[in-house]
Amino acid sequence: MRSRTRSYIAEIRAFNCLMAAFASLIGVFVSKAPLAYDVIVPAVLAFVAVFLVTAGGNVINDYFDVDIDRVNKPRRALPSGLITRRSALVYALTLLLFGAAASLLINPICFGLAALNAVLLVLYSWKLKRSVLVGNLLIGYLTGSIFLFGGAAVYSFFIPGVLFVSAMLAITSREVVKDIEDLTGDRRAGASTLPIRYGVLGSLAAAALFMLAAVAVSPLPFIIGASGYPYLGIVIAADVILLYGVALSRSDPARASTVVKYGMVVVLLAYVVGGI
Repeated sequence: MRSRTRSYIAEIRAFNCLMAAFASLIGVFVSKAPLAYDVIVPAVLAFVAVFLVTAGGNVINDYFDVDIDRVNKPRRALPSGLITRRSALVYALTLLLFGAAASLLINPICFGLAALNAVLLVLYSWKLKRSVLVGNLLIGYLTGSIFLFGGAAVYSFFIPGVLFVSAMLAITSREVVKDIEDLTGDRRAGASTLPIRYGVLGSLAAAALFMLAAVAVSPLPFIIGASGYPYLGIVIAADVILLYGVALSRSDPARASTVVKYGMVVVLLAYVVGGI
């Protein structure tokens, strides 16, 4: 029983969910709204909603990817048989519905975003993931939209919108790198990803272009005067990590993906500092 419970907890990939939920708080934080009841309550609900929707998205992704994961990630709960596909489907839909319900308590804009993103997560995992670049861009949008969601919780859109664009580009780059990492399993499953269609070198070039665009956007809060020098210093350090991660993609895609992931953590730190 304990092993099965741990499998359900592991299936949502809580670290990723917490990062996403924390990003929604950053969307609230950079709005610089005064700390009051009408800000704290939407912020808490945004955190819960994003955590649940992200968790549901992770589970539904594994539900549709079970055959690929038997090759690429055989130790996960679904491909190893610790959780049945039917149980995973019920689990995923329950998480998505509760996440949408939490967003309904914030405001109609947040509910619309949460409902749209829940549908897109299912469509991505079901059909769009195996489309050339479309799936990568969709994951970039879904990740970046968390900042928009947090900002919408307190009716702030400009700075969260800047963060949305920067994150969307960086995550799209990382998703392309992950496709390079998963090339063998994706090819066996008949997927049509960017590396399969255009080769590793073409995919590396695309990943580099997306990351360079993300780096170019990242100083904008400083340029427009919304954030100061501490933000600029940290975001430059984050940009160096992100570019290093992309540079590793050709020789070690798995390590490159990890480096980019931690670079995004530093980006989040920069946004927090920028919001002070």
